[in-house]
Amino acid sequence: MKTKQERFTLFVERLAGAEAAGTHDEAFELIRETLDGVEDEFSGVASHPSAFQTDGRMYPPQSDNARKVPGHPGTIRYRSRAHNTIIGANGAIRIETTGFQKTVVLEKPGANGEGLGI
Repeated sequence: MKTKQERFTLFVERLAGAEAAGTHDEAFELIRETLDGVEDEFSGVASHPSAFQTDGRMYPPQSDNARKVPGHPGTIRYRSRAHNTIIGANGAIRIETTGFQKTVVLEKPGANGEGLGI
């Protein structure tokens, strides 16, 4: 089993190396599949989304945490415990830390080669 930080690093590496998504929904699914795959392989914890606060497993963004990004039509931000996952209509993905000093962890263009522009 790997630590949460090791698993997060693997998730980001696998997501960065995956084929780019062409739409928001494709990117959302790519994130879900990639994170669930890493967690299934390395967390040692079965998936029980209702226990997300206590089971030690990382879960993908949830649609109930979706917020529009002002000034960027079609771009959605998903808030997680320590990260924001931002997905554009073109499938571009950005993952950044939350808090006072935001750090971009991943910047992945969509299939059209364009990023989020934020």
